[in-house]
Amino acid sequence: MNLIDVKKVSEMISVKPSTIYQWAELGQIPCVKLSGSLRFDSEDISKWIDDCKKQLHSGYNPLAQTLTRPKKGGKK
Repeated sequence: MNLIDVKKVSEMISVKPSTIYQWAELGQIPCVKLSGSLRFDSEDISKWIDDCKKQLHSGYNPLAQTLTRPKKGGKK
């Protein structure tokens, strides 16, 4: 377990430290409170970031369709 502080987390994800404190208070980010100070497991934060990524739920790929679509005015 590698514990890091609020400043390091805020730098990792490019948000203000006050945002990190707010997310922690709301239970939106995994954290540990030790002697009144918030600490974060760097592995938990990496997993949390991965879990926040938007997932592709559709098989739709516009690039693939433009590559496979027959050209207009082709051979007859």
